Amino acid sequence: MSAAQALAQKMRTATLITLAILVAVLLAWRASDGLSVSDAVLLGILTLPALCALPGLWRGKRRTYGWMSMAITPYLVLGITEAVANPAQRLWAGACLLIALALFALLVGYLRVSAPAPSPPSPAE
Repeated sequence: MSAAQALAQKMRTATLITLAILVAVLLAWRASDGLSVSDAVLLGILTLPALCALPGLWRGKRRTYGWMSMAITPYLVLGITEAVANPAQRLWAGACLLIALALFALLVGYLRVSAPAPSPPSPAE
């Protein structure tokens, strides 16, 4: 296994762990005051992109890493909105925002590391 492949494998593992942490933080955040039906619906909506992406992320499909980097947007918006609008929830919102940013960086980093090597230019004839 080359160094680039080993780094890509480590980034894949870190991405999956970070995604699991993000989902766990969201679950803990909404369940901290008791879980209502509206909280369960919100959690279902928020975790849907992560659950849809999980098989592709697990297999290392670059296409999934590409669209998942854009699917991080709701987590970022939620973290920023809650941090500004709800001072009592700033700790949870900040954690969500920080983890979502780390996940975004890992997704983009994996795309960079796992990019196919460019082919050499053909000799001029």
